[in-house]
Amino acid sequence: MKNLKGTFISLLLLTATTTLVSATTFEQTGVKEGNTRLSVGVYSTVPDEGDPSVTVNGELGRFLTDDIEVALATFITASNGDTFYYIKPGANYYFLKTPTLTPYVGGHLYYFNSTADGADSSFGNNYHVGAHMFFSENVAVTGELGMDFFEFSDYLQTYTNVSLTYFFD
Repeated sequence: MKNLKGTFISLLLLTATTTLVSATTFEQTGVKEGNTRLSVGVYSTVPDEGDPSVTVNGELGRFLTDDIEVALATFITASNGDTFYYIKPGANYYFLKTPTLTPYVGGHLYYFNSTADGADSSFGNNYHVGAHMFFSENVAVTGELGMDFFEFSDYLQTYTNVSLTYFFD
C-alpha cells in the first residue's frame, strides 16, 4: 500500500509542477483522428494477494476519431527466474480536452502467460482513468490508475502507470 501511496503522491506532485511550469503557448496536436500514440513507462501493481511489483511497459495506440483510441499494451517481467508475459488490447475515450491536459477513461482485455512451474495462462480485463499532461504539441507525461480483474470477475490488483508519451501522424 505504501508503494501505491508514494506513486500517487509523486504523480500529483509531477502534475502540479508541470501545470505551474508549462506555458499554454502551444495547442496540443496529439489527441486527434489518425494519430498514433507510443508510450513507455513504469507500471506498478498492488495485488490483492502477494507482493507489490514494478516493471516497464509499452503501449501503442491509434486514434479512430478525435475522442476514441484503440490500443495494444504489452510488458514482460522477470522474477526469481520466471518470466511473465502480458498482452492487453483495449480502447480509451478522451474528454475535456485542453491545450495542456487531456483526461481519458478506458479498459483493456488481457492475456497472461508465464514460464513459472504450475502457472497457467489466463484472461481478464481492467478499467482505468488517466490523463496526458502535454509539454509540447506532441510530447506528454501520462498518468494512469486502474484495476485488474482475473477471469473477468475476481478483483486481482490495483495499478498505476506513469509514461512518457509521443504522438505522431
